[in-house]
Amino acid sequence: MRAHWSRFAPRVAPMQSRQEIQLLLCCARTVLDAQHAAQIRRLVRSNLDWTYLLQTALQHRVTPLLYWNLHATCPKAVPVHVLDQLQRHFHANTRYNLFLVRELLALLSMLEEHGIRAIPYKGPVLAVAAYGNIALRQFGDLDILVREQDAVRAKELFLARGYRLQYQASAAYERLFRRFRQTYDFMREDGQVFVELHWNVISWPTFFNPDVAFLWECPAVVCLADTPVRRLAPEDALPVLCVHGAKHYWERLGWICDVAELVRVHSGLQWNRVLQQASRIGGVRPLYLGLLLARSLLGAAVPEDVLRQVQGDRIVAMLAAHIQTGLFARADGLLRSLEQHVSYLLLEEGLRDKGRCSVYLLHRLIGRLMYYAIGPHVWRHD
Repeated sequence: MRAHWSRFAPRVAPMQSRQEIQLLLCCARTVLDAQHAAQIRRLVRSNLDWTYLLQTALQHRVTPLLYWNLHATCPKAVPVHVLDQLQRHFHANTRYNLFLVRELLALLSMLEEHGIRAIPYKGPVLAVAAYGNIALRQFGDLDILVREQDAVRAKELFLARGYRLQYQASAAYERLFRRFRQTYDFMREDGQVFVELHWNVISWPTFFNPDVAFLWECPAVVCLADTPVRRLAPEDALPVLCVHGAKHYWERLGWICDVAELVRVHSGLQWNRVLQQASRIGGVRPLYLGLLLARSLLGAAVPEDVLRQVQGDRIVAMLAAHIQTGLFARADGLLRSLEQHVSYLLLEEGLRDKGRCSVYLLHRLIGRLMYYAIGPHVWRHD
């Protein structure tokens, strides 16, 4: 297995040794201990490539955390123009997040008035529930979960409110589209708000196709702008976040931060239930992978008994090492797509699931190969 995977290994050196990456990893958290604060002060006084640092933070959606911790720890040691740029981005991100909070509350109220229960997840809900501060998480859309039987009615309400579907399907393909796409992607007419309306926790079936009815059993509550809003219970949210990260091959540090912060703030997690819920959505290995990355890169406090299970899975350990190696490297687009799709197969455990996943991935890979061979101006494949 190791030899097979090595064919797809990136031809780049690990990037974590760069001082800029070390600084970014130190700052990618909401709570600093004395050790990390001291390391930040030391790194800031070294010869940093600030342009590279800012670009990497923006790419990985952790710019608010970078500013927050630099400003709190050693603002005078940061070049003035760099701190000013970070401050402007931080304030702009805060304003936009608050704007999305208002829109989310309006959308939830609209759905509730029509008898449609909804659970927002990720976005502002995760910012408050895991980060404790709406300003510290960078996000660009709203994710709302509804029951499958309510999806069409909810779609009509969004259309009536001035949203437009990003993917159009004829009436003949509507049922098939709902089955396989499992989300409606909306853009508000003014282009300022993008919403993903889900009836599953992932838009396309990749390495799992869960029954998510259990997510409605014990929803938790979070306050947004003094308004109580349903959210996923932390034991449900953690496997969902890990499945989402695995689907995207953990290409952003921000997604790993989400896992680390959720584990940190919910120190009393019922880990038996976390593992049970991960099993219910076929996401045990994605959960292990997310936890291992969060611990290795950000020091997430994973209980020893859980950690032993995680580290005992050789495939997860191999994938985590590979992802860490390429996380901050600019891999070739086609190569990274191949690696991502191979990882789906490795994360599957049952032969039946591997077979189903193989058929799906063959379709995706053919589309990607044609995309890169012919060009995006000719071929469009999502």
